[in-house]
Amino acid sequence: MKRVLIYALLAIALTYAIREVLYIGIRKNAGGEFDKLNTAFIKENKYDILIIGSSRAECQFFPPIIDSATGLHSYNIGMTGAVMPFIAASLEAYLENSAPPKYVILNLDLHSLGDATDTVYKFPRYFAYLNNSALYNGLSQCDSRFPAFRWISLYSMPYFGTKYLSNSMHGWMNIPTEYDAEYEQGFAPCKTDTRMQQPDSVQFITTHAVLSPEIKNAIERINNICIAHNMKLILTVSPLFHLQEKSAVSYEISKQELNQYAAENKIPWIDLGHDSIRFRSEFYGDPAHLNKQGALIFTRHFCSVLKQYLNP
Repeated sequence: MKRVLIYALLAIALTYAIREVLYIGIRKNAGGEFDKLNTAFIKENKYDILIIGSSRAECQFFPPIIDSATGLHSYNIGMTGAVMPFIAASLEAYLENSAPPKYVILNLDLHSLGDATDTVYKFPRYFAYLNNSALYNGLSQCDSRFPAFRWISLYSMPYFGTKYLSNSMHGWMNIPTEYDAEYEQGFAPCKTDTRMQQPDSVQFITTHAVLSPEIKNAIERINNICIAHNMKLILTVSPLFHLQEKSAVSYEISKQELNQYAAENKIPWIDLGHDSIRFRSEFYGDPAHLNKQGALIFTRHFCSVLKQYLNP
């Protein structure tokens, strides 16, 4: 019986060792998605402008153009699938190791405000970064399984499937993937959806873009983080494809509420939701995301407005 117990303990210890080897491999990636997560949650950075939000921030704000237009140094930590409470957590997690930027640009997703705030999209990709206490606390608030993911190897490892095993191997072997090369200062382009070839025939699902208390609290939390670290928060709305916008029932109401919040708190408000690009299907990867060509055009327009809010 004693020998069985020893073998069992050794087997459990081995799972922790294997898991740590996999996590180290993830963190060794020098490009792409995991290098971005390294930058956001491990590295010490000193950027002037930090872009935060969901995938619509990630794939629509191109930092090299922002740098060229402003003379500043920017990075995009927009995270695919991120809801507002996690966006706030990602900002706190970034600040755990990095100097506060001068400006924080928060892109607001007015069409998906009804998304559940208690889920984390592609959650296993964060497993290797749970030593960042702000990230861990933020993820735990969004998804109650994260304490178990962090401390129980036999619970977390089944979620660490072939995709992440492959990413770990690429890290250990220092072999970048073709997808890694598409990342630039945290920006990752949206792939073109075949639906956009005939967008007028797409059946759009009706959504209710209502500002819930959870969303409002998260935006207020982001504002308070910025105030505490002497960072200037800038709120912005980027354009949906016009048919996608029409499917969001409370789009204009929510935008007016956020505009009022920005005015009351003296936060710069850049509303490009009605940018003319929203009628150009060739510039969209899918109805909610610009493709890279569209992102470059949009970022140039955004910068022409942004510059008025930057200190000389």
